[in-house]
Amino acid sequence: MVRGTAAGLMKRVLAILLIALPAMSQTISLNDYVGALARLQSLLASNQLATAQDEARKLATADVNSPHGRFHADSALLGEIANAKRADVQLQQRIAVTIDEIRRVAPGITATADPKLLNRVANEQAVPELAKGGELRVTPATTPLSERIAKSLEAVWNWILKVLGKILDWILDFLPDSVRRSGATGGMRWIVAAVVAAIVLLIVFLALEVRRRARKKAAPATESIAPLGSQADADPLSRGASEWERYAAQLAQSERFREAIRAWYHAALVSCYAAGVLHFRKSRTNWEYVAALAPSLAWRPEFISLTRRFEREWYGSSQSSIDAYDDCRQRARTVIDNVRGAA
Repeated sequence: MVRGTAAGLMKRVLAILLIALPAMSQTISLNDYVGALARLQSLLASNQLATAQDEARKLATADVNSPHGRFHADSALLGEIANAKRADVQLQQRIAVTIDEIRRVAPGITATADPKLLNRVANEQAVPELAKGGELRVTPATTPLSERIAKSLEAVWNWILKVLGKILDWILDFLPDSVRRSGATGGMRWIVAAVVAAIVLLIVFLALEVRRRARKKAAPATESIAPLGSQADADPLSRGASEWERYAAQLAQSERFREAIRAWYHAALVSCYAAGVLHFRKSRTNWEYVAALAPSLAWRPEFISLTRRFEREWYGSSQSSIDAYDDCRQRARTVIDNVRGAA
């Protein structure tokens, strides 16, 4: 009798839970979902991690009604926020990218981020004024070092020729006068001739030595853009955009596709720097650059896809395939062509 009563009670409890379970899943509008994401972004920006974690856990259980159908909240992103150890800037940038993607798909969304956060981002993006009397820093010349050395040696050689030419002219002007003098002896003429011969030999020797050194220094010039794998490859400003493209092609020919993908990504970044679309900052992450792009740019989704593919290939694997390289090259080329076309 007791077992029958307990079994009936358990059935009633299970029935109540099954009825109440759908009610536990909150349904919100797409507008409210974007507003909640914007609030999470604002809380992380103001370092209110505990509040952001609580709201992320609540939002993770919600379903969202959108014009394209019902979907569940991004539990992966919200789970990372709920379990975050600190208010990571990359989480803020991921939220910003998610909001921008939703607005691109559903342009009617009107929810906006916290004005304080917008002011903070605007202050970070502001370019400081140049100090009066200072010099404007420009991107250093990309001429190979060996080529610059060869040009310097050539300039020195031309200067030596000019000076020695003046000395030789002076001696040649002096020689006929000394010969025509009535008191000139054969020994004097031989001395002058020996001096002239010595100067000529010195000029020939210097010419051969300078040219030999110039050729020795200039020989590696054709190989200066060959893949070296130096630490400078990590700096986008170590090369110009066109030089990054050539470097990527050479890396691909050597089947170093992973490094070639990074070279194409740097070419896209440098093109954006040159056009003023992005501003270089050493501590900035790739997703911060994505968030800094204006949503009105037609090629922005292509840059997002390029960034996502680059990070997966560079940070997520030890080597890349030729298919991954071709995909990144095409996306980078699209970004570069659009940036140069709008410049």
